[in-house]
Amino acid sequence: MVNLPSDYIVNTTLKVGRIYKLKAPELITTDIPHFFIVIGIDDDDNFMVLCTSQKEKKLKYFNNNHMDLEGLVFIKPSSENQLTKKTYVDCNRYYEISRSSLKNKVESHSLEIKGEINLDIFYQIKQGIVNSDINDLPEFLIVHPDE
Repeated sequence: MVNLPSDYIVNTTLKVGRIYKLKAPELITTDIPHFFIVIGIDDDDNFMVLCTSQKEKKLKYFNNNHMDLEGLVFIKPSSENQLTKKTYVDCNRYYEISRSSLKNKVESHSLEIKGEINLDIFYQIKQGIVNSDINDLPEFLIVHPDE
C-alpha cells in the first residue's frame, strides 16, 4: 500500500459535501470515530456537522428543548455517501477543524475518507442551519461546489 503525504490526502479530498469518519475526542468527548460532513470551507477553517444514528436520543433532545425538527436531517445509507446506518444530522451545531488538524488526523490514522452527500441532502442541511436559532454559521460559507 502506498503511503501518501497527509497534505496531499487532505488537499485532494477536502470539499463541501465530503464525509469523513474522524476520531475527534477534542470535538465530541469520545474516542469512538464518528461521521462528519464538511458543510463549509473558509481558507484554513473547515466547518462540519456531526452524524448520529441515535434517532430517539436526538428526537428527545429536540423535543425537550423545543427545537424545530427541520433541524434534524435524515440521511439514508448509500454507496455514494458510504454511511453504514440510518443517519441524522443535528443542524443546530457545527464543528470547526483546521486543515492542519485534518492532516494530523491523517498522520495518526484518525481520519477515514468516506463518500459524499448529494445536493438534495446538502440543501436540507443548509436549510436546517439557516433556520436554526442556535447555529451562527454564516450562510455565505455554506456553498456546495455544484451550486
